[in-house]
Amino acid sequence: MEINRFLLMFATTMMLIFGGVFFLRYLQSGEYLVDHLLSALAGLLILILALIWRQKHKER
Repeated sequence: MEINRFLLMFATTMMLIFGGVFFLRYLQSGEYLVDHLLSALAGLLILILALIWRQKHKER
């Protein structure tokens, strides 16, 4: 379960950092930083997969 906890923390950190930078730069200058957007979406995907994994192993 330590790996699952690490993945949850890693995904949350990715979304906060990359999503926050994307949001702030979009508000300041109106430009899209595609690399930050994709990284935030990758963090969201990891978060969803970690939550599904946690739920699946909790049923056992």
